Amino acid sequence: MSIPAYFIIGSATSGRCGVCASIIEKALNDDDFCGVFISNNEEKTQFDKRIASAQNAGFINYSDDDDAREKISQLDANRFTHVFYIADSTKNLADEIEEFKKTVDCGYVKLARIWGVLDCATILKYPRECMPYADALAHFSDCLLLSRRSNISNKDVEDLKSRYEKLRYPMMTEYVNKKFEVSRPIELLIDEARRISMLFDDIDPIDELDFDDDDIPDEPFDLTRKPDPYMERLANGARIKTIPDISEYARKMRAEEQSQNEKV
Repeated sequence: MSIPAYFIIGSATSGRCGVCASIIEKALNDDDFCGVFISNNEEKTQFDKRIASAQNAGFINYSDDDDAREKISQLDANRFTHVFYIADSTKNLADEIEEFKKTVDCGYVKLARIWGVLDCATILKYPRECMPYADALAHFSDCLLLSRRSNISNKDVEDLKSRYEKLRYPMMTEYVNKKFEVSRPIELLIDEARRISMLFDDIDPIDELDFDDDDIPDEPFDLTRKPDPYMERLANGARIKTIPDISEYARKMRAEEQSQNEKV
């Protein structure tokens, strides 16, 4: 039996551990037990003790993707009801998604949903450099969680939210408050794909062809499944559509916020 897994993507300091702690405390039952996988490369957060001391959850540290897959294979499905897998924010987002696809394909976990935790302050402060990252996060997310909204106008946040509504992205969008809590934690646990990306979906390639069953062309047609645009590579191995690293800008944003708080 595969354990439902929630893949949590987002930049460092976006609030992913805070969201995990909130959902563990507000949405999981006493008889649940959640393994929170987190890379050894991630910095400690103020929420780590809450997760580690929870009666229905605990951290499982991993050194790399192979180590994570080995530890996932050893989980007792009779005990673990959920896996929260926090992607390594020190690595390229596309690489992390590609590796987690391999993890899901091993069969020990079943992808329930992808949560994208979006650092709104950083994206809106450095839109030219960081908006492509936000677009990639939205592309893969079933639930886009708008975090780090302090000192940002409501209009700017609404404009960011409207960006994807106008593009008809089907994902659920949720606001994250200053305590990194979401208002509908139980809904985030619903096992329902709402993402643009079909990378994790088991789809017959013929279903992606645009013709009726009664109007199949006589000439040969290609049944090769189209790659996800963020996974597609050139002959030299480089990705065609790259996702930028926004960690430098996130660090600048956190330093600015700290400076502002010290002046208050």
